[in-house]
Formats: sequence, C-alpha cells, structure tokens
Amino acid sequence: MAQFDWQIRPEFNRDASKSILDNNETTFSSTFLRLCSIRGITSTEELIEKTNQKPQLYHDPFLLFEMDKTIERIQKAIEEFEPILIYGDYDADGITSTLIMYETLETIGANVHYYLPNRLTDGYGPNKARWSELVDELDIRLIITVDNGVAGFEAVDAMNDIGVDCIITDHHELQSELPNAFSIIHPKHPSGQYPFPELSGAGVALKVVSALLGEVPTEAVELAAIGTVADMVSLTDENRTIVLSGLTLIKDSMRVGLQLLLQNEKVNLDNLTSETIGFIIGPRLNAVGRLGDPTPGLELLKTLDISEAESLLEIVNEKNRERKSITENITREIENRMAQYESIPNIIIEADKDWPAGVLGIAASRLVKKYQRPAIVFQYIEEKKQYKGSSRSVSKINIFEELVKQNEYLTHFGGHSQAAGLTIDEENWEDFKQSIHKSFEHYTELLNEPEPIVIDMPLSVNEMTIDFINEVNLLGPFGTDNPKPQFMVKDAHINTIRFIGADKNHVKLALKQTNSQAELQAIGFGKAEQAEGLENGSVVSVVGELDINEWNGNRLPQLMLKDMGVNGSQWLDYRSSKIHKDLLSIDKALYVFSHQPIADYMTKQLNGAPVVLYENVSEVNLTQYNNLIVMEPPIQLQQLKEIVNAQAWSKVYLGSFVQESKYMAGIPTREEFINLYKYVFAKQEFTYKTEFESITKSLNLHPVKLKGMFLMFLEAEFVTIKNGRLEFNKDATNNKIDLPHLKTFIQYESEYKSEALLNYQPLDAIKDYFEGN
Repeated sequence: MAQFDWQIRPEFNRDASKSILDNNETTFSSTFLRLCSIRGITSTEELIEKTNQKPQLYHDPFLLFEMDKTIERIQKAIEEFEPILIYGDYDADGITSTLIMYETLETIGANVHYYLPNRLTDGYGPNKARWSELVDELDIRLIITVDNGVAGFEAVDAMNDIGVDCIITDHHELQSELPNAFSIIHPKHPSGQYPFPELSGAGVALKVVSALLGEVPTEAVELAAIGTVADMVSLTDENRTIVLSGLTLIKDSMRVGLQLLLQNEKVNLDNLTSETIGFIIGPRLNAVGRLGDPTPGLELLKTLDISEAESLLEIVNEKNRERKSITENITREIENRMAQYESIPNIIIEADKDWPAGVLGIAASRLVKKYQRPAIVFQYIEEKKQYKGSSRSVSKINIFEELVKQNEYLTHFGGHSQAAGLTIDEENWEDFKQSIHKSFEHYTELLNEPEPIVIDMPLSVNEMTIDFINEVNLLGPFGTDNPKPQFMVKDAHINTIRFIGADKNHVKLALKQTNSQAELQAIGFGKAEQAEGLENGSVVSVVGELDINEWNGNRLPQLMLKDMGVNGSQWLDYRSSKIHKDLLSIDKALYVFSHQPIADYMTKQLNGAPVVLYENVSEVNLTQYNNLIVMEPPIQLQQLKEIVNAQAWSKVYLGSFVQESKYMAGIPTREEFINLYKYVFAKQEFTYKTEFESITKSLNLHPVKLKGMFLMFLEAEFVTIKNGRLEFNKDATNNKIDLPHLKTFIQYESEYKSEALLNYQPLDAIKDYFEGN
C-alpha cells in the first residue's frame, strides 16, 4: 500500500545536542527541540538563528567578482543617458529579476528598456538576431542580462563587434569557458569568493542594485523573494533572509497586480508562506512564459493602474488555465498510450507535434510521479525536423549522466541530475530511442524499489498541537535544502474515512491512537486510490506534513498526507457472485486459480496476464509481481498462506470466485451418507445423469454435496461407473470404510473451510489469518 520507502532520520545525538536539550534558554517544547536536534541544530545560538523570523543576513555585494567594474559601467551609462537594455528570461525568476533591474535603473534616471524573450520564437538565453534587432531599434549601448547569459558566446561576440558592452548577471551552471563580456556577475564565478553561491537570478539582480544604490531596496526584495522560491534554489543563508523579508513585504505590497492575484486566490495574508509563492504566484507567472510572450506577467507586477492590473490578471489566469488544460491532456494521452503497452518501459519517451514545449517539463514530472520512473516528453517541430524535449527523473537515477551517454544523438542538451532539456534531429530519433531504452535495461530491479521519503520523526497524535505546528513553522521558509518536516503517525485507527472532490479522488481521514482521546484530521489529495479498501476501524500508519486547518473560526491540526501504509499487504475486497471486471486489468499482478478449466477460460479475458494454479506456484518467480489476485479460494488454506507470506505483496485482491459452493452445500453428515447408501443399494444400477436431480429431491441433498458424496463412494468402491451408468458394488457390504478419512472427503472439507473463510468472513479477519502470527 505504501508508495515510498519510509526512511526515518537517525535519532538525535544527546551529547551533541546537550546544550539545547538540557540547557535550553528558550521556551520551546521538548518535542520541537527534539526535532531541531534531529535536523542537526546543536546549540542554543544556532537554534535562535534558525528560528529567527527577521534575519538580516545580507552579504556585501562587492564580494561578487567584477562588481566594482559593473557598477562603474552602469553609472557611466546613467550619467551619459546611454540606452540600456535589460534582457531577461521567460520564467518567474527571469520576470522578477528583469523588473528588479528595470525599476531600480528607471528610478535613478537611467534611459532603460527591457525585453523578455519569447520561449517559442527567441529560445533561452542571448539571441544574436533579437539583440541585433533591439540594438538597431533602440540604439542600445549597454546590455545587462538577468537570469541568463553565461552561455551566450555568439551573441556577446556580435555585440563586441559593434561596440555594445554586455554585462552578464546569472546564476546558472558555468561552463569551462565564459563569454567575452564586459563583466560577469555570478555567485559561483571561478575567480570570485562570494560566501553564498546559491542565489537565484533575482537574488543576483538584487545584489547588483544594492551595490548601485548603497543599500538594499525594499521594493525589490519582495520581487527577489518570488524569484528565489519559484526557481527552487536553496532556502538557506542569504536566501532565507530574502524570502522571509519578502513575505513580510508582500503582505503590505503596493503592487496592485500582486494584491489582486492574492485576493483572487483567497490567500490569507496572515498565513503567507513560501508555499504561497511556490503554488500560487510562481506557477501563474511561469504559465505566461510557457505558452508565449511572458511580458503580461511582468506588467502585472509593474503596473500601478488598478484597471490595467485587472486586465493583466485575467490574461495571466487564462494562460494558467490553458497551461493546466494542455498539461492534463498531454498527461492523459500518454497514460492512454502506456495502457496499451504490455509493460511500462524503464524510461518513458513520448512525442507529438501538438504538445507545446513550454509545458513538457510539467507533464514529465507528472509521469515520473505516477509511474516512478524517468520520463522524457518531446514536441516534434515539423519545420525544423527536430524533437525538442524535457526530461524529469526519480531521485535514484541521474538523468543528466544518462543523457551524456547519448551525446552522439543530441543536437542541444543541458540540465542537472533530476531534469534536463534536449533537442534531437529527426534523423537521430529512432537511434536515440533504441539506445537509451537499451541503456536503461539494467535499471529494472532498481525501479521496482519504491522511492525514498525521509521522515524527520514519529509523533503521537497528542504531540501534534497548534503550538507545536507554530514552532515548526519557525524553521521556515521551507523548500530546497530546507524541506518541510515530515512526520509519521504509527498504527492509528481510522475513526472516519471520506472520499471527497468532484471525482472522489481525494481522501479525508479522522485518526485516533489507542489510549488517547485526541483525534487528528488528515487529508490526502489524489490519494483515494491508495486508500482503496480502507474503512472505519482500519489501522494505518501515515506520513505527512503538519498544517493548521482554519474553518469558521476554528483552528485544528491537520496532516497533509504524503503516504500511508498498513502492516503487511493491503487487502481489497472484490468478492461477488460474478468475477469483477476491474480485477482483469491490475498491473504487475499474479492471478491464482484452483481449477484448470476456470484458469484456461479466464486466460483469454486477462490478455496475457500471468495465470497459475496454486499447486504450481513454486515454479513461478514471485518477485516480479507486486499484486496478488485471488481468483478462486485454494483447496487448502495453507496454499494461499504460503504465497501471501512468500514476499511483501503491495496489494492482495480478493475475488474468490466459486463456481460450485461447498459452503452453501454443507459437509455431508453420517445420516446423509446412510440414506444415500440405502438409495444406491435399493437401485443397484441406474443412469447417473438422468436420475441425479430426482435423487437430490428425494434425499433433500444439495447438488454440490451429492456430487461430492458420489465421488467419495467411488473412492470407497461402494459404486462404479461404466458408460454413464452407476452400479452398486455387491462386495461393498463387506467393506467397512471410515468416510471422513477418504481423500475426497478431506479435500471437500478443506474446500469448505477455505470458502467459509475467504468468502464469508470480514476482510480484517481474513488478513489477520494469513498475516497474523
């Protein structure tokens, strides 16, 4: 049932954490101090620093390499009223860094212009043709890049040839060589010694304008906070100051477009967090640039006119809705394609000419989450005869390194361990697919292992209080390098379970632990399928993040579910008088049967899914299957028990279809055996088929029971069957047979017991029988 490999952080080292655990000078709870020590906070001084919500850690901007030179050139341009071009990027980081630079220069009197490239027509980074066009149109003498530029060799050289200086400000990975720009401001510059290398593009822009002004401009910090969170850079050190300060400023922002956006999304400004930027502001700014011209996103943040802001917000929201719809359609189409495969490949590679390149990364991310394997999604560009794609990966596979191995097929390529962009010429497409699929063949075993989820600490429901959650939030903002704490609640009883949402694909639980009166609300978005089979009274362990649910003036702790599991396998009840159609299409499933004719019949309906009789399971490699489908009860319960305990099944689907119910027929009694014996003795000989129904009526015997009794008589040699006629054995009167010791009787009784348990007992009792001690 659990989707992830639960990895609990090591318990705190009491000696290392002694100063905060035993000599705490603060008023924090012992539970929170324990969490801090697990996260490596070992001193009171560090604790105070990590929980400070108003940090003022701003490094000297002149520690950045070539900052002096850069500021002198900008000041010269301002003094001489030289036209300056700010050349940005089309994502949220690029939009905010452009606006930071533009607003600052405009405020101090510069002759400044800005341009945000169109992803579809300009591409990423310096574009030689676009730069030449803008230089001619605006008579530009100085170009300042923000959030891009360190790979702009050709464009920079072209500007040098016509006497236009280029200042590059960027934070992306540096290559072995750098462009021949006037200056390059980069926190990881090989000749620099800046103490914090993880600034975003907006963070770098903030450092430049701070150096230019001699102070940190307040109005720029809220923009830098948006860019920092949206670009998913480290939320430690200086970035923590930028984001926390920015969040405070956003609450009282003078930017009417930002105010409208937050109002429109019904954001409670008192509870503004980095997640507000990450899930509400950032995606909307990114959406505009994903589908074309990103300028409306910048103008929304820039404008002072309320009516213009309303119009711009509608454009931004419409683009975000369009982005969502396109992404959902792409994802759904690929899922339909996956359903046609016999098995999901170790790396998913799909392409289509109608899939916009700007949303492919999001679609790839969704596929990775659903199928737990890397995915590359491409747009085929007909006029260029190229495939342009975005890749995403699971944590245990470095997609960048894998793509490096395919370099001979790639026209363009760049990225990091978990994400990359690439372009492939049509002539190399089939060879690329064949080569990378072959390269991923050795990952089969690794991909069968679940992705890890790091749990900070287990907690009881009693410990999950509003006060504790408020303490936890002091460790924020949460994000890259400072993940939100994950907590585990072990063996909690489900008081209530509800499936919610228009499609009932979310689940809401009320959890309670033994010997506790406290109840915890938990909600899992998109977790309905995982909660299938759970009911009131089920015992589960859950993992998630803590939040405060505010409703009608009430504030209650709430766990945002990331994963859930039960001890052993999850048992799902599909028992019915007919075989449930949903059982016929379970991934990575082994179907077990008792009777060969039924197995043969069902094989045709299962489209090649693995089918096996209980008696032949020892010949099957069970490790290649995650799910067990009990299509029929076993003849002996021990047969199923051995299969259930042979490995850790994710789910056991209980179909337990019975064609002839021995439980409903009952076990033959001594009196019934005597009556049948007398009947056969009196008849001596008769046609079995023609008289079978009359015997059931005259002796009041269930047909299934009567059939079993005749098989027992055959084994005891009371009767023989020749050419469809049953004859009494005249020597039978001399035979003294203990019928309950016959093999046919023992098998009948065994099938009766198997059916009695699997078809008529509650699911919890069945699970306990097979998995209990």
